[in-house]
Amino acid sequence: MKRKLSLFACLAIFISLQTGCFQLKSLDLKGLDFMRMDEFHSQVQSQELQTEGYVQKVDSFIIVLDSSSSMGTIYKDEVAERYSRFMIAKDIVSRMNNTIPEMVIQGTLQRFGYGFAARGKLTEAVYGPTAYSTSDLEYALQTIITPGGHSPAGLAIGATSKIVGSTKGKNAVIVISDGEKLKDDPLMKVKTLKNQFGGRTCLYTIWVGSKTKSKAFMEEIASEMGCGFSATANDIATSKGMEDFVRKVFLARDSDGDGVPDDEDECPDTPPGVQVDTVGCAVDSDGDGVSDNVDACPNTPEGAIVDNRGCWVVKGVKFDYKKWDVKPQFNTNLDNIINILKKTPGLKVMVEGHTDNIGSKKYNQDLSEKRAESIKAYLVGKGIDESRITSVGLGFSKPRAGNDTKEGRALNRRAELIPVK
Repeated sequence: MKRKLSLFACLAIFISLQTGCFQLKSLDLKGLDFMRMDEFHSQVQSQELQTEGYVQKVDSFIIVLDSSSSMGTIYKDEVAERYSRFMIAKDIVSRMNNTIPEMVIQGTLQRFGYGFAARGKLTEAVYGPTAYSTSDLEYALQTIITPGGHSPAGLAIGATSKIVGSTKGKNAVIVISDGEKLKDDPLMKVKTLKNQFGGRTCLYTIWVGSKTKSKAFMEEIASEMGCGFSATANDIATSKGMEDFVRKVFLARDSDGDGVPDDEDECPDTPPGVQVDTVGCAVDSDGDGVSDNVDACPNTPEGAIVDNRGCWVVKGVKFDYKKWDVKPQFNTNLDNIINILKKTPGLKVMVEGHTDNIGSKKYNQDLSEKRAESIKAYLVGKGIDESRITSVGLGFSKPRAGNDTKEGRALNRRAELIPVK
């Protein structure tokens, strides 16, 4: 969200950016290994974050940036005097912004403090919530020119709760601060955030400070949420460190490549190309217990008894060798079909008769037709309108099992039902 700036504000931003770039180029971090901004930007153009085997796990992110007066303090003893915690924090946001892979996601940058250009607002969203854009977030970041005032972190986290409440899906809240003198009970605000949206929100903290006590408080804030973790500026100082952080916050492992994160995937090792549901299991559109990718007979009606191919079978009805009559002990097995037809009066079916391959083709064709007709006659005799049922014999042209064994031939002497539109 681009904001109109006064000529004075624009000039101040320009001077700040120019000064910041000069300082970053000459920065010697003595072991902390922060990348120079010009080098970082040139690398991200040619080397994108590797995302193969990962899937996007959040729909929205909110960066909460501490711009209070304590952030103007020099960042540790190793850094030259002109490098404040605030400058390091802004550099972290900028590098994170350039590491986030291309994705459809909502972004927000919320600052707290009372520095130059704050316009009397202790906390505000200088960017978003809106559809994320790398360039727009960077522009908004550079409008936060200087740190100042006290640290109303609780107000900022409270504002974050409202933003999360207006979103759908999963959220990542990233708090960047030195952890010092944070006001308005931020820990209690995190507890409220957890109670309201903990099921779909994780909170991460990045500590940019020097006091052990403040580091512990940042860790406590992250721990209180129950989802997320705490990192330090040193942890993400290198490009690899930042890439690891971004992967953990924005992405999740998807080992079988079905688009569902491993920790939510109830059916791991789904074959490539198979359509899955929200829990990573192959879709079963007709609900017959056989997934679409192996269902040879889709669109079976609800309640139909199917075989392992997903085909609607006349369950339990077995035809003796060279016979087509339906034995009385099988009558109750046909009640399932009758009930389905009565519950769905618009449904029509075709009864298919099948045989084994013993005998001539003509003989088995006639036998299969008689088997199909016997099932039809039973259904009509139970009150199903004859116009709803057709029958056809397929001989031994579609065996269900091999005909080289007694068991296989018995399976092939069968009847199946096909829904007809």
